[in-house]
Amino acid sequence: MSGEDRNRSCQQSGLKPRRPRRASRWSLLLSLGALLLCPSLRAQTRIVGTYRCASTQVGRRTGPCGSPPLILYADGSYRIWGEEGKYTVRGHWLILSESKKRGAGRLRRGREIVFQYTYRGERHTVKFRREYSGSSALA
Repeated sequence: MSGEDRNRSCQQSGLKPRRPRRASRWSLLLSLGALLLCPSLRAQTRIVGTYRCASTQVGRRTGPCGSPPLILYADGSYRIWGEEGKYTVRGHWLILSESKKRGAGRLRRGREIVFQYTYRGERHTVKFRREYSGSSALA
């Protein structure tokens, strides 16, 4: 039975012809893709702003924080330590595309980002806290 014959017999019996399965597969695939991407996009949007260095620890010594602010823009770009690049959020981690030495930063409650890395044989911990001024929601 050809496709036209099937449609004609469905119309005579009052049944609607079947839709091709491709459309439902594509919509399922697109829906799944959107679900996988949305949490990351929402997390990225929530952390946009300027983060000031709150504390620095090298080994067991705590010292004054001389780091410039970490600026996360809404378009997914960032600026800090003379670096500019793109950032992504994976779970509780902030990944900076151009950061070779410091690695990923851990996102904590209270709008805090902590970078821990080893440099010249010593463990470094640098904490940043979000600045709550009108300029922290940069676009």
